[in-house]
Amino acid sequence: MTAATPTTTSSEAQAWLDADVALVEGVTSRAARTLRQALGIATVRDLLEHYPHQGRYRDIGEQVALSDAPLNEPVTIVGTVARWNVIRPRGRRLTIAKAQLVDDAGGRVEASFFNQEWRARQTPAGTRVAVSGTLERFRSALQLRNPKLVVLDEGEAPDEADRIQPTYPATEALPSARIARYATAALQGLGNLADYLPIELRRRHGLLDLDSALRRIHRPAGLDEVGPARDRLVYDELLSLQVGLQQRRYRLECEAVGLAQPPVPGGLAARFVAGLAFAPTGAQSRAFDGIGADLAAAKPMHRLLQGDVGSGKTLVAAWTMLCALDHGHQAVLMAPTEVLAEQHLRTLTALLAPLGVNAPTGPRLELLTGSTTRRKRRGLLAELAVGDVGLLIGTHAVLEDVVAFDDLGVVVIDEQHRFGVEHRTRLRDKRADQRSPDVLVMTATPIPRSLALTLYGDLDVTVLDELPPGRQEVRTKVLPSASPRRARLYDFVRERVAAGERAYVVCPLVSESEALDVAAAEEVHRHLSGDVFADLGVALVHGRLSGAERDAAMEAFRSGAAQVLVATTVIEVGVDVPEATIMIVEDADRFGISQLHQLRGRVGRGTARSYCVLFSSAPTDDEVDSPRLAAMSATTDGFKLAETDLELRGEGSLFDTRQSGLPDLKLAKLVRDFGWVVRSREDARELVAGDPELTGHPLLAAEVRRRYGDERLAALETG
Repeated sequence: MTAATPTTTSSEAQAWLDADVALVEGVTSRAARTLRQALGIATVRDLLEHYPHQGRYRDIGEQVALSDAPLNEPVTIVGTVARWNVIRPRGRRLTIAKAQLVDDAGGRVEASFFNQEWRARQTPAGTRVAVSGTLERFRSALQLRNPKLVVLDEGEAPDEADRIQPTYPATEALPSARIARYATAALQGLGNLADYLPIELRRRHGLLDLDSALRRIHRPAGLDEVGPARDRLVYDELLSLQVGLQQRRYRLECEAVGLAQPPVPGGLAARFVAGLAFAPTGAQSRAFDGIGADLAAAKPMHRLLQGDVGSGKTLVAAWTMLCALDHGHQAVLMAPTEVLAEQHLRTLTALLAPLGVNAPTGPRLELLTGSTTRRKRRGLLAELAVGDVGLLIGTHAVLEDVVAFDDLGVVVIDEQHRFGVEHRTRLRDKRADQRSPDVLVMTATPIPRSLALTLYGDLDVTVLDELPPGRQEVRTKVLPSASPRRARLYDFVRERVAAGERAYVVCPLVSESEALDVAAAEEVHRHLSGDVFADLGVALVHGRLSGAERDAAMEAFRSGAAQVLVATTVIEVGVDVPEATIMIVEDADRFGISQLHQLRGRVGRGTARSYCVLFSSAPTDDEVDSPRLAAMSATTDGFKLAETDLELRGEGSLFDTRQSGLPDLKLAKLVRDFGWVVRSREDARELVAGDPELTGHPLLAAEVRRRYGDERLAALETG
């Protein structure tokens, strides 16, 4: 391969970034194939956006000859690997790879690497290296303690600019040192890169120019250059996404005509709040204010309502829907499962009872699901179409074309991540006059504020971060599945049942699997009902049951006819049985943090002390070592758990590129970079408000389109 000549114009620089990675000097066709298959690097841009591990740059120090090197002090020796000797001490799970190094003056030194046998393959005899460590003398030989090794090109000696060595995400076939050489060659071919960031934003935040940032993150002259380079590139990632989201919001609002339906003094919504047996929390009151302002505007509302389990989201949703009824409009609450829809029906029927719900003079509340009988469905559709039904709760059945509203004013979507974009759009299209109803999307899964401001950058976010008074914190304990304390736990369940309380037992599978050695609900139900709690009522509910079977099991548990409910995650959200005080989760390692938090939220809904036991597949207490389970036992704060989940799983898995169509954030870490999340969002709003199509900033507009085009941003639409 011939090296590309440095480019001199912006268009040439862009062309080089879009070029095949095989054109980079030193990248053979075999290496290019490995880069694509193993690391997803197909272009020069991909290579330069394959950033070094942050915090893993090494200063290899100033080169010294062995003859001049001081003993018992850190030194850097440059030379050649003469040979390797791999030792495996008998009776120990240990390998020692010893390298014999010869410096340029002929001096010899030994460097030992523990459990790194692969180094002998990656840096065979004859490889030129720089090795840093503390120089010591053992018997008559010199050796380097705690050595750090960097591969150099043949004949190369590290100059001052090469002292800082980055470490890249790599593979055995393509080690970090080789990727570093490829990145250096790519930068040499790049020339000067034009900056798309408006100069006023660079000055506002004291950011480097793009060309300097890109070069310094790969080839810093000193460790102090890495941070500013990273800041600039992190800001670029976040600003591009936020600008795209704000542009999308602007276009949606320009195209949409909404309904002005402000809260009415003395209306149903006001009477609903006045008639509550308890005062709303401060967070709920703030939610009323924010949502009320949205409802009063002629533009459609696009708001995300999130809160921890038990924070009172349903009450806020009820108030929002009643505001629509006060103006003669209808409202619909859409849930992802029949279990959740039926729970909302029970909750709203109780909440709205003081208003005379379903009485001749009160608001009409109905349920529409796939299990609604044909006769009931036919009459309900007719009543919806003429406006006799003001409040509807439903599942995906609401989306069918035959479901028509007379005057739909408010749409509430619960567990919004369970619905695709097309579902939300079809609900908005239920009006015949092209006006858009106000949309409130809810989630019972707390989302870290950093992620909410990024992933939902085109939504206004309302957070319910207070729990109603009287709620007690659920005590959580992690135990190995084979713990002898299981018998005592079952005795405790029996005690609490005798006191009128109930218990859940949740399993990851419905039935036994040959491939997975985990608890299955059907088998656990047989064991508990036949052996452990033979004298109690033990019900079973899972997704394979018919609607009638599931309803019968849930009703038995609610009424107390069954005191123990064995279930799968079908009860994860929405199930509200105040008498339930014990949650037992089998093979809890199989669940994510958000699922475990939702399951725990099924208890502690009354005034009695509640408990959650998470059984781990670890054989003993000492071996229970799961960061997720440790986090669950440490806190009941859903937002803290969500932050932990974000740190453990990383942004890429939460964006889920397969569903959203978005590339992973390559450098930004939303928890660590929360300050940049906030600043980039504010800057994006300011830019788009003053210049919606960025006609005054064509380079930035092109960059936003390249990273997050309309198709990708459409996949993020949540309102």
